[in-house]
Amino acid sequence: MKRWSAAPAVIALVFAGAWARAQQPIDAPVLKPFADNQQWLLVEDVRYRIGESSIAITVPAGFVTDFASIPQAFWSWGLSPNGRYSKAAIIHDYLYWTQRCTRAQADNILVIAMKESNVEATTRAAIYDGVRLGGQAAWDRNAVERADGLPRILPRDAFAFGPNVLFEEYRRTLRDGGASEPALSTDARYCAVGDSTDVPGPDR
Repeated sequence: MKRWSAAPAVIALVFAGAWARAQQPIDAPVLKPFADNQQWLLVEDVRYRIGESSIAITVPAGFVTDFASIPQAFWSWGLSPNGRYSKAAIIHDYLYWTQRCTRAQADNILVIAMKESNVEATTRAAIYDGVRLGGQAAWDRNAVERADGLPRILPRDAFAFGPNVLFEEYRRTLRDGGASEPALSTDARYCAVGDSTDVPGPDR
């Protein structure tokens, strides 16, 4: 009998963890770093449940993010690649990579995700202005890399890279070895959410 005494507590922890996860609009990411700690692989899917709607964005396991692309000159102002906006930055990176939405929609969804992550209004405005002013180069570079077959969503069998591996070298090795990105869902209803920067309410 004694060995079963912990079971209710374990069950309670499982349900508590599931409940806490459900309360977050954006899942807490599980990440594996590349050698420079600048590029990070998502080990599990990250799902963003947008506002009170039934619409969600799922960033698949295998996607590689560098969080917020903020120049080092601005780090002393409290803006760096990592902050309360980090999860929103992962969503934005994914939208910029897949390019199913327009660039303006992707930037607006970034604002919505930052609002739902309780990022201060001044910080939201600074990051939004930054991506509107400087994001076109990243958008264009992503389009070129996709056309060149350089993967940014890695297949599951490519997750086991060593501690000294750099992403840019690794993705070229994968491409040259014939690896391709996994097929993704064609559902991009979330793009319409980016027609404004308002957090959507319940579906009507």
